[in-house]
Amino acid sequence: MKKQLYIILGVILFCMIVTIVSQDRQIKNLTDERDKYKSNTEVLLADCEQFQVRDSLNAARVGSLELTIKEFEKFRAQDAALIKELTGKNRDLQQLNKAQLNTIEQLRCVPHDTLLLVDSVYITATSVHCGDEWYTFDGLLTEDSFTGTMTSHDEIVLTETVRYKKFLFWKTGKIKDRQLDAVSLNPHSTITGMEHIIIDK
Repeated sequence: MKKQLYIILGVILFCMIVTIVSQDRQIKNLTDERDKYKSNTEVLLADCEQFQVRDSLNAARVGSLELTIKEFEKFRAQDAALIKELTGKNRDLQQLNKAQLNTIEQLRCVPHDTLLLVDSVYITATSVHCGDEWYTFDGLLTEDSFTGTMTSHDEIVLTETVRYKKFLFWKTGKIKDRQLDAVSLNPHSTITGMEHIIIDK
């Protein structure tokens, strides 16, 4: 009789332990999902923060969106289609970074008279040239038309910062938040928008 009672108590204790462990995992998963959606909501509601470094270089900062592959394919369908063309599959994707730039420069130069030889006939024209290491502008004005070329050179530095949650003074493995900083080394360019998407595997 005692033996059967011990077996019953053992089974009950085992079932309680399994239930507690299972519920603890479910609570952890739900907490992680809640934290992820809270972070995503904050990122979506926040604007792209713009600031300057070195008094002339334009920079921008955004938080990171965490999406599953299904969410990415649903809410970023155009990006997903483009990446599929590049790699063949979206499931291998880990991050997506996008930046929009606006380049504005006031052009100022001294025009020069020149002669063009077209079909053995000399045509008078005015040529212009200006630029620096980040852009060049060349143009040619004749009596009835203007042709020109504008070339802009951009270089962007991207850095990702990850902050981890702490327990007392030690870092845990859980990520508190991520952010992406971008700096345009072209002083004529401004970063007008940016996205940083992490694919949650």
